[in-house]
Amino acid sequence: MITGIVVIFKLIRVRQWIKNLFVFAPLVFSLNLFNSELWVDALMIFGAFSLLASTIYVFNDIIDMEKDRLHPAKRKRPLPAGLITVPMAALAGVLCLAGAIGLSSGLNQGAMVVLIVYALLNLFYSLYGKNVILLDTMMIAIGFVLRVLAGSYAIAVTPSSWMLVATFFLALLIGLGKRNNEILVMKEESSSHRQVLNEYNEPLLQQLFAVASSSTVVSYALYTMDPHVVETFATNNLFFTLPFVVFGVFRYLYLVLKLNRGGDPTELVLKDPTMIVTLILWFISVVIIIY
Repeated sequence: MITGIVVIFKLIRVRQWIKNLFVFAPLVFSLNLFNSELWVDALMIFGAFSLLASTIYVFNDIIDMEKDRLHPAKRKRPLPAGLITVPMAALAGVLCLAGAIGLSSGLNQGAMVVLIVYALLNLFYSLYGKNVILLDTMMIAIGFVLRVLAGSYAIAVTPSSWMLVATFFLALLIGLGKRNNEILVMKEESSSHRQVLNEYNEPLLQQLFAVASSSTVVSYALYTMDPHVVETFATNNLFFTLPFVVFGVFRYLYLVLKLNRGGDPTELVLKDPTMIVTLILWFISVVIIIY
């Protein structure tokens, strides 16, 4: 039984739920981190987003099962590895979807609309978008922006435009890291795994990395200096958290381009102590400065 539970957890990618921590950003930056009532709504949108994402993971795995068997890492997933049947995987996906719907029913209309948009975006991505160069990584980035929007609507606050822009470029950087890793791992067989990989090459990715990384840093810097943000926090010291962001971006580029990691951003973060410490220090400094 324990083995079956482990297989289900791997199937629905529980470890990937860390990506949905982005829904808590509005709670922190709206000065509501210690508001227990809003934490209930934030946790509900986190749960709804996580279960919805798990539904999409299962759907994608069913569609890509044969192609994933050609990938040295993805072939170890429950479906390609034959650890679970397609009907059982589909049932797990349906149960996750039911859980997401159940949790979202307790949220306001705005949050529910974002969840629906996220589901439709990923459906389009799975069926078409992932095969279109540049659109594939941009859709990944938009998914992270929707997480921040969902967290905002759930607690009825308005996110800063610069926060959304910074989130978009950071997620775009992550998406490019995934594509870069897939090309390196699959090499000449990359097109058999994902056709769009034929359209990317090293010079193009180098340019895109440069644009996405610099845009992430600049947009975050502009967020910290936004007059409205300074007025809201009654301080302009948030700018001093910028070095953590710069170092984090540089560290990510080092891990992806020098050490050839990046296939799984979640694993990259969880297994790199330097990145973990950087994120913790950034968060602590943000809380100290704005609270």
